[in-house]
Amino acid sequence: MNKDTSYYSAYSILVVEDDAPLAHNVLTALKQEGFLVDVVYDGTMAMHAITERKFDLLVLDIGLPGVDGYRVISHLRETLRSSVPVIFLTARSTLEEKKTGFTVGADDYLTKPFALDELTLRIKALLRRADNVSGFLTELVHGALRMSVRNQQVWIGEKEIHLPKKGMQILELLLKHPGRLITRESLEHALWRQEVPNSDALRSQIHILRKTLAENGYTGIETVSGSGWRLYGEQE
Repeated sequence: MNKDTSYYSAYSILVVEDDAPLAHNVLTALKQEGFLVDVVYDGTMAMHAITERKFDLLVLDIGLPGVDGYRVISHLRETLRSSVPVIFLTARSTLEEKKTGFTVGADDYLTKPFALDELTLRIKALLRRADNVSGFLTELVHGALRMSVRNQQVWIGEKEIHLPKKGMQILELLLKHPGRLITRESLEHALWRQEVPNSDALRSQIHILRKTLAENGYTGIETVSGSGWRLYGEQE
């Protein structure tokens, strides 16, 4: 894991690529960086996936069988009204084709063949830019719970709550994606990378975090049995 893996551990990426070996290589590279990754192999599957689920970024091939990448991004931008970042992957390298890609709503364009490290760097740049625009790096809010990410401070209502470092890390990941399941694996990678102390270490940190928040009136962390945790509802 790279040193900034924890920043990306709850970010969900959809890879749309009909070349199965290439899709597998991209999947492997992104999972090594801590991303949550799903892969589909045609445009119809992609349109279903983006309609049913929320992703933080799409890696989208243009030359897909049946429904091509242009139609997928058109559905994303025009029908779903989504501004999620999209990186086009394509063998089409002319200026006119790139103009078309950006015109229909792509945020970046990577020509095949490409280096996986370059794709990873572009994805990270787009996610950080999206975070800055949305204010994620300034303040995260869920009902009465507020976190200043920059200053590493937490409040419930007007009362400041003091949490240990790992509790802050867990809460930040949950707050970045309210309602989304954050898996045990993602949290363990974020907190310890490859060196998890023992099987109960994460459960102990979650218990401490929940207890501290509950003592101050916040009970919005839900356990999803056998899978992980998420924030639910709108806390008053």
